[in-house]
Amino acid sequence: MSANGVNNSFLIHQLKKGEETAFEALFHLYFEKLHHFATSYIENSEDAREIVQNTFYKLWKKKGTLPVDINLNAYLFSMVKNDCLDYFKHLKVKYRYREEIEKDRARILESSLQDDPSLQLIEDELLQKVNRLINDLPPGCREIFIKSRFEGLKYKEIADELNISPKTVENQISKALRYLRNELSEYFTLFF
Repeated sequence: MSANGVNNSFLIHQLKKGEETAFEALFHLYFEKLHHFATSYIENSEDAREIVQNTFYKLWKKKGTLPVDINLNAYLFSMVKNDCLDYFKHLKVKYRYREEIEKDRARILESSLQDDPSLQLIEDELLQKVNRLINDLPPGCREIFIKSRFEGLKYKEIADELNISPKTVENQISKALRYLRNELSEYFTLFF
C-alpha cells in the first residue's frame, strides 16, 4: 500500500470518528485538485467552487458510513463529476422554466393588447402624432427620413438619388430619430 493510501486510510478512520482535523486535512489535500477538475466541466469558477464545497459537505455528512478501504481520490472525483452533471441538469430545467415564463408573458401581453379597446385608441393617437411629427421635420430631413423608413431605401441609394453624401443621410436620419424619440417619450413608458 502506498504512503498516500496509508495516509488516506488513517484520515478516513479519523473522519469516521468525527475528527474535524482529519476533515480539514482532506479539505486542504483535495480542494484545489477538485476545484480544477470541476472547472474543466463548468467554466464559472465560483459555481465550481460551490460544487466542491458541497462535495465536502456531503463527505462530512456521510463520514460515519464510509468504508475504511474506500479509494478516497476516486470517490471525491466521482462525487464532483456527478455534482457537475446535476448542475447542468438544473441549468437546463432553469432555462426551460425561464423560456416558459417569457412565452407566457408574451402571450399575456399580446392578448391584453388585442383585447383592450383603449389601447387601440392610444395606438391611433400615436400614429397621428408620429405623422404630425414627421410633417414637422425640416423638408430635407423629412424627405430623407421618409425615403429611409417608408420607402426602404438604403443610405447610399438616398444619397445617390438626392445627390448628397451618405454621411449627410446618416446625420439627417439620426436627427429625425432623436426628435421623434424625444417627442414620443411618454408613449414608450406605456409599452415598455
